[in-house]
Amino acid sequence: MSGPTTDDVRAFFGAFLNQKLQDRGQRPLRDLPDDYDLLLSGALDSLAFVEMMMAAGEHFDREIDFENLDPEQMTLIGPLCLFVSEQLTQPRWRDGATGSSPPFG
Repeated sequence: MSGPTTDDVRAFFGAFLNQKLQDRGQRPLRDLPDDYDLLLSGALDSLAFVEMMMAAGEHFDREIDFENLDPEQMTLIGPLCLFVSEQLTQPRWRDGATGSSPPFG
């Protein structure tokens, strides 16, 4: 099943991040290298990070489940974009759940 690519997710995150920076009167970023840490850089605080993830779910019309994401990789743009794009390409079952097999019940 095809879905948003890693580049699509990176573009969304970049636009979200640049809007936040612009709202604070800061210059936008031209590049988001894979090792760019969204929290340690000060670009986002933890609340804005959660807001960005919720906005991504709404934008791509899918729930993003972070259960299997390494917490140390969560705020690094490269691993985060890869993880989210993989989440967005998983099959969606009738009840909205995602995964490799139909839910039981």
